[in-house]
Amino acid sequence: MSQQAELQQWFRAVDADGSGSISVQELQRALALGQLNFSLAVCAHMIRMFDRSGKGSIDLEAFARLHQFLMQMQESFRYFDTERKGSLSYSAVHQALQHAGFNLADEAFKAMFRAFDPDLDGRLGLAEYMAMTLFLRSASATFTAFDTQRTNSIHLDFNQFIYACANSR
Repeated sequence: MSQQAELQQWFRAVDADGSGSISVQELQRALALGQLNFSLAVCAHMIRMFDRSGKGSIDLEAFARLHQFLMQMQESFRYFDTERKGSLSYSAVHQALQHAGFNLADEAFKAMFRAFDPDLDGRLGLAEYMAMTLFLRSASATFTAFDTQRTNSIHLDFNQFIYACANSR
């Protein structure tokens, strides 16, 4: 069976109500079956990131892009989990993000890491790492939308700031 056929088959299995699209709840249940336990908020973020129609659900094409993102994140996680503990240390996450092109200042990285390390153990599991990477991709896209002159600096009023924050989570 081809990869496309397998993806279509999985899409139909995840699309529990047969609507031709995958809702946030359907995505959450499917990911949990694969041992990826994400909150509804993170699943909704995934849907928003890949839903070009703005319907709040994803079709097969968007599902394929989401699947590719998830596979890339799992591969990156495995590569940087050199200790084979099933979690990444602070320094491993920093290296992984740098490898992905996110060169954050130390204080920015430290604050973000704390935000995605709710148990404060200094390590991120796969789901936490994926949520952080999803946040960074969204934050980067939102920042780029405001940085029309490509100066790597933006000025926002309060409403724009709220918009940027809301689009990054």
